[in-house]
Amino acid sequence: MGRENKKEVVAALHREQIMISAERLFLEKGFVQTTIDDISKASEYSRRTIYSYYENKDDILYHIIEKGLLSLKANINAALSKSKDFFRRYHMICTAFKSYQYDSPSSMDSVIKAKPTGFGDKDVPEVIARIFSLGDEINQVLASFIEDGIKQKVVREDINPMATVYIMWSNISSLLSLAQTKEVVIKKQLGMTENEFLDYGFTQIINSLLKEHL
Repeated sequence: MGRENKKEVVAALHREQIMISAERLFLEKGFVQTTIDDISKASEYSRRTIYSYYENKDDILYHIIEKGLLSLKANINAALSKSKDFFRRYHMICTAFKSYQYDSPSSMDSVIKAKPTGFGDKDVPEVIARIFSLGDEINQVLASFIEDGIKQKVVREDINPMATVYIMWSNISSLLSLAQTKEVVIKKQLGMTENEFLDYGFTQIINSLLKEHL
């Protein structure tokens, strides 16, 4: 490994450690309440070092969002490549979203809640442009999945694929959040584990698209 490559690897490790510490703080304290000083203390990197890798706190969050979306995209593509069966693919897509929720909660929360300010503008920071691009690529893949379901005569012909993708994002993310925050209540009142509740919810979501309910 050359000297420049070693520097890049070390820099990537430093960036990763800063992101991990920052995301933990964003979840514990909230993004607004978290300061660069907090991140510096938690990550054990000086403010100067943090600013050498990131412009500000927002920039750290943007990179956290990008990292999560890259992982989600890879998991969805891997899922779709493993099978041609519509229902098996749907189950694996749901699993990909579940991993996204648990592994990258700040990314998922930000994607769901954020208003796309600057969408299409040429002057947005590169990381934001990459986030927009990733979101669009994921949506296109999911829309193609819905279109395949229509071609296979499993999904209703009146379904609008891209509109359905946006609704799926909202429904699946809300279901995952509910299962996570109300796990004790769900188990006590419904007698269902978190995974059982999620499987039931995922089925109800896809049933709204199908010609014949599962």
